[in-house]
Amino acid sequence: MHFTGRDAGTPGISAIADVYDQDDLFDLLDNDAVLKLSRLGGAEGFAGLSSIRKSTGIRHRRILRKGVTPAAVAVRLCEQLERNSGYSLHDCSSVLLCHSHTDRRACVRMARELESRLDLPVGHITPFNHGCTGFLKLLQDASLEVDTLPSDGRVALLTVETPEYWHDASDRLFCGLVSAGAIGAILEHGGQMPLDRIIVDDVPIPSCRRPNPDPLFRTDHTDVFCFRGRPCRRTVMRMNPEPVFLNAIELMLSSLRTALDSDTVRAGERVIVIPHQPSAKLLKALVAAARPEFPDVEFLNNLAGYGNVISASVPTVLSRLDEVLLANRCDPVREGDHLILVAAGICMDDIADRMAAGFAHIRWAPVSAAVSERTAALPSG
Repeated sequence: MHFTGRDAGTPGISAIADVYDQDDLFDLLDNDAVLKLSRLGGAEGFAGLSSIRKSTGIRHRRILRKGVTPAAVAVRLCEQLERNSGYSLHDCSSVLLCHSHTDRRACVRMARELESRLDLPVGHITPFNHGCTGFLKLLQDASLEVDTLPSDGRVALLTVETPEYWHDASDRLFCGLVSAGAIGAILEHGGQMPLDRIIVDDVPIPSCRRPNPDPLFRTDHTDVFCFRGRPCRRTVMRMNPEPVFLNAIELMLSSLRTALDSDTVRAGERVIVIPHQPSAKLLKALVAAARPEFPDVEFLNNLAGYGNVISASVPTVLSRLDEVLLANRCDPVREGDHLILVAAGICMDDIADRMAAGFAHIRWAPVSAAVSERTAALPSG
């Protein structure tokens, strides 16, 4: 999808790309496969297919095809982003990469491999292990950088997620949710998705907001199962579901209140909320909690065909906004509509006691009639 801008002084997203339709990269796991995975090693697992559908809201999720590496997905994403935007990554002042993992060096290795394979200078790609709020954190850093650049300056954002490598396929809390995916975006002055406001940070979760004293998340280096059903030994993420669930809802609600407590959102204006996509259960609870305060806000759900793609969840909705609006029975996006991106989830710098949360507020601007022929011919997704 390509956009063009309205205000040359406002940082905004001007191009976005994904690789979900490149079938040679991914295999799909349907709910039958997830049911079997959840029962590996004698685990109780899901009760049945209806239990998976009710809890996750997902029909299928992606894992990498045999022989495909996370770096290969990242390279393909960069190539697609260059086609969609008409820019080379060499044209960007920097590239920010989020690749989440229990191994803190995994994102660094990917950045260095990408630089080598794309012939970029060493250090041109800055790696981050951000987790669920990764896209918002990249967007915040990139907007600050673009503010310092000349009018033709730009920053590329990449989120490349392969959670199959750091989760246990027999862990019912994750096996039906997590999915691989990758999204790239260009942020520059005057994009069709201009940023009005963005706030994202890591938030301590005090004992009064925790039903039990256990860590919110922890890592476990042990014998587990991979997402192809084979035993392996790796460091995986474990979750304390009740406090994570409750605080994720409250943090996203708080972010939404802050985003809408602004003079830029006037009575009667359309507001579309694009939340992180953790699970159907959590999204339903979020909407139910928000509806009394915000009865006219539209909440988008993109779980069915994409799953929880960690930091790529929110930008996946942006990259396919037209189809997601249609699937949610919403009208197409219009000039002046408010897009509120909200996310909450694991804080990779302090998995035990903090969660990351925040929002971005975008005003939709129309595509200019002066779009160049080169730009107009770019693919849409």
